[in-house]
Amino acid sequence: MPDAVSAENSHRTVRRRIRAEHIFALGFLAIILCGACLLMLPAASNSHTVTPFSDTLFTAVSATCVTGLVVVDTGTHWSLFGQTVILCMIQIGGLGFMSFALFLLGAFGRRVSPRVRNLTAQSFGLESGEGIRRFVRRIFIGTAVIEGLGALLLMIRTIPLLGVGRGIFTGIFLSVSAFCNAGFDPFGGEVTSPFSSLVEFGADPLLLSVFSALIILGAAGFLVWNDLWDLLVSRKRMSMYTRFVLTVTGGLLLGGTVLIALLEWNNPQTIGALPVPQKLLHAFFQAVTPRTAGFDAIGQTAMRDATKTLTMLLMLVGGASGSTAGGAKISTVGVMLVSIWATLRGSREISVMKRSIAPDVVARAMCILFILLAAIFASALCLVMLDGVPMESALYECFSAYCTVGLSLSLTPTLSLASRLLLAAAMYSGRVGILTLSCVLLHRDDEDDAIRYPRAKLLIG
Repeated sequence: MPDAVSAENSHRTVRRRIRAEHIFALGFLAIILCGACLLMLPAASNSHTVTPFSDTLFTAVSATCVTGLVVVDTGTHWSLFGQTVILCMIQIGGLGFMSFALFLLGAFGRRVSPRVRNLTAQSFGLESGEGIRRFVRRIFIGTAVIEGLGALLLMIRTIPLLGVGRGIFTGIFLSVSAFCNAGFDPFGGEVTSPFSSLVEFGADPLLLSVFSALIILGAAGFLVWNDLWDLLVSRKRMSMYTRFVLTVTGGLLLGGTVLIALLEWNNPQTIGALPVPQKLLHAFFQAVTPRTAGFDAIGQTAMRDATKTLTMLLMLVGGASGSTAGGAKISTVGVMLVSIWATLRGSREISVMKRSIAPDVVARAMCILFILLAAIFASALCLVMLDGVPMESALYECFSAYCTVGLSLSLTPTLSLASRLLLAAAMYSGRVGILTLSCVLLHRDDEDDAIRYPRAKLLIG
């Protein structure tokens, strides 16, 4: 009898874990389908006609997964209603639908079950649901403050350009899009040409500085926010994770800025003809935006091949875990680099900042990176076979989609329906989490881990 009870409890635990993974995957899917249907309404387009479902689905995936790849220009095609729908999907996708559910339940005085708290905690990578309501409340307050300040600063430019009403909306839209690392902009057709992103605002240091600050804050992650808040309020020491994220982020921004400046310094099609201060600002912005905002200020197609390769590597890294950013995440790539360095030194202990890293964490990081890179290259090959596009462009688009970046070599709007659906699936898997999605599709019972085989001796290298 005890064995039967134990087996039942084990199966119940497995079912709960499966349900949690399915909730994350299906929750995003439900938001996408709802948004796609709303965007099909005639009121959502400037022409007041029904937009094809394939276009609305791609746009809804890109907005909910905070990517920024588009098949129709946001400012030219979508009406104010359509842009509002996109804005809502960006905000929900950036903060996570589980955090919205918990926040709304608390706001209306409804009881929050332990399951909802635990699911919300899992969506942020937390081990326990204890204190999750306070954590989510801090997220919403911090988001409102940062996006509000960003919108006010952006309105300094948008109101003179577009008038009071439209300028206020555009300032809010851009602030939310930048903070959530989405890359959508509603400028096209009014003050810029379609699909041009921020290229025509490249000489405006205020806009680029505000966008950079919003992107960096969004990509830092809510766990880092929480640690910094505790440091300021209660002088609580920062966790090793926060110090690691901040160190790697600073290194990526500095290194990326220097390398991009060196590579593009004499390129007349990007920053070659600009004064030195603007060259440095553009180089810094190009180091910021692949992690993973997708705003383009210099024109991605005009960059040198080496700069495009570096940008793809920055896309791969992305932002911090539990943030609005995508990519493999800073901690994942950082753990792999530390592991490689330890192996090269012949050290059995993998450690960073006087803390050892468990073997299962290294294995998980390796799994994420391998699956992500394999999916990117396989998808790029599919784009080449389906549409006959250059491999470089296909890789750039796939890195952008899987890492939910949104930067493009102007390829996405020209792709066939099959290729667009492939990129939509890439954006979805990138936002839900490549490992989470794999667990949903390839689930196996925990009892399988109880089987132990004799160890094999394999020659490596």
